[in-house]
Amino acid sequence: MVLFSFLQNLIKEVPPELAILTEIGIIIIIATLLAFLVKIFKQPLIPAYILTGVIIGPLVLGLIKDHQLIISLSQIGVAFLIFTAGIEIKFKKLKEVGGVSSIGGIIQIIILFLLAFLVSSWLGFTGKAPVYIGLIVAFSSTTIVVALLAGKNELDSLHGRIIIGILLIQDLIAIIALAILSSDFYLLSIGIVLGKALLFGFFAFILSKVGNKFFGKVADNRELLLLVSISFLFLFVIGSFIADLSLVIGAFFAGIALANSDYKTEIQSNISPLRGFFVVIFFVALGMQLKIISSSFVTLLLILFLLVMIIKPLVIMCLVRFFGYEKRTAFLTGNALGQTSEFSFVIVMLGASLGHINSELFSTLILLTILTMSFTTYFISHERKFAEWFSWPLNILEGIKSRKEELEYIDNHNKVILFGCHRMGSLILKQFEKNKEDILVVDYNPEIIRALIKKRVPCLYGDFMHEEILNKINIKKAECVISTVPDFDDNMCLIRKINTINSEKIVIVVASKIHEALELYKQGADYVILPKFIGGEVASSIVKKARTNKEWLKKIKKDHKKRLESVHRLLY
Repeated sequence: MVLFSFLQNLIKEVPPELAILTEIGIIIIIATLLAFLVKIFKQPLIPAYILTGVIIGPLVLGLIKDHQLIISLSQIGVAFLIFTAGIEIKFKKLKEVGGVSSIGGIIQIIILFLLAFLVSSWLGFTGKAPVYIGLIVAFSSTTIVVALLAGKNELDSLHGRIIIGILLIQDLIAIIALAILSSDFYLLSIGIVLGKALLFGFFAFILSKVGNKFFGKVADNRELLLLVSISFLFLFVIGSFIADLSLVIGAFFAGIALANSDYKTEIQSNISPLRGFFVVIFFVALGMQLKIISSSFVTLLLILFLLVMIIKPLVIMCLVRFFGYEKRTAFLTGNALGQTSEFSFVIVMLGASLGHINSELFSTLILLTILTMSFTTYFISHERKFAEWFSWPLNILEGIKSRKEELEYIDNHNKVILFGCHRMGSLILKQFEKNKEDILVVDYNPEIIRALIKKRVPCLYGDFMHEEILNKINIKKAECVISTVPDFDDNMCLIRKINTINSEKIVIVVASKIHEALELYKQGADYVILPKFIGGEVASSIVKKARTNKEWLKKIKKDHKKRLESVHRLLY
């Protein structure tokens, strides 16, 4: 409290020309302190930023005087947030899972929207408020889910592809919803707004084709690439203002225009720090607008929380199962989408600014989004344990055949079982090119399995943690089991299972840390591969020899490229 008292006195004495600088400084300092505390306890950072807004806003200390300027700056945060969501959109990802993602995704949105709409109407909400409540419950977060899946290397898994496809559909419908909400709800006005949005999308498509070459000319200069990326974003944002559309629509289509760019990764990494700064301001501004809610809104909050965290995942699980995917794939898909979206923040801010929702409902929906996003981190991080505990509701759908996942070419006479065929696994597979029948590949990437089936390499789609997969591959007859999957818990479990079958089998696994490798050896692994450790040893020997023998370096470079091209041909 001494610190806050000092800050209050400091603001009073600051000259007017330095007031905004001081206020932004206070926001960043307090947000940093709270984020640091939250990080120690391994919690998500967004609640820390919103709590900063609550503390420094009118609800508690009232440190910030120029509210309007902070909210204006937060609009830049909105632009960056939605721009990032747009960059994650790749329409070609819908190709493989188009049915379940498009049709299933639309059905899920309709079901959740209607449930939330009916619940809010039953609780006495009238006017346009139930529409806003329904939309917020229906959508899930692209930014958070993609980040968590990427951290677990599951973006290319089957459930990862379905999730990305559903999120893509949700984001597109969210943009349409924002366009409609910005109109006066007359049919002609809605048609005009949607027509403008469609023209924006077409413009984004054309610009994406032209822009790639332009970005290529500035890609070697990080500062210029950053400026061009930001200019690209603001070009679309200003265009949305001229077209009398929400800035969110412009930011979203700017992201889509760059989603398939060859320089997408560089653009994202360059723009990330600036995005982070303005997004913090955005969440702080949200916190400053929160108010204490009454008991009737607490009831709404609890019901909506159950709808988002329990009913939504169950609806998605059942839809994925109905489309012919396995129970585990259905569970992992539904489990990942049990939260509200970053679009929720934008939708509630729009509703508040247009007078469609009051301040208490605004606060309730923001709290809902914070809570569901926070819980998602745990649900995805511990998805396998939750799959064992909570997938039982899907047992009622056991009669549905898993026709979408019949990806296999096996003969059950393989001497070597290889779990994971990407990167390191592909090099191991290369050694069996002339004796393909001696190895069986098990991988969770359907593209890799399809490529191997075409080349008549024995293979099976699936996750070795699934009992069904271990039963299919007849692991008892194998002489050697190799896992290139870097998950420590999975490899520990695999070693235990193999030891119960036959402790004489050769078991080779991968670890990412030295202490994990030592634990795997204790468990009974015959050899543990540490890719970074081995890579470091090889790299140091190459560097040592290359310094005195450039001709040798040219030769191994040529050989290395040949091996990479050979492995690429084998898998793709």
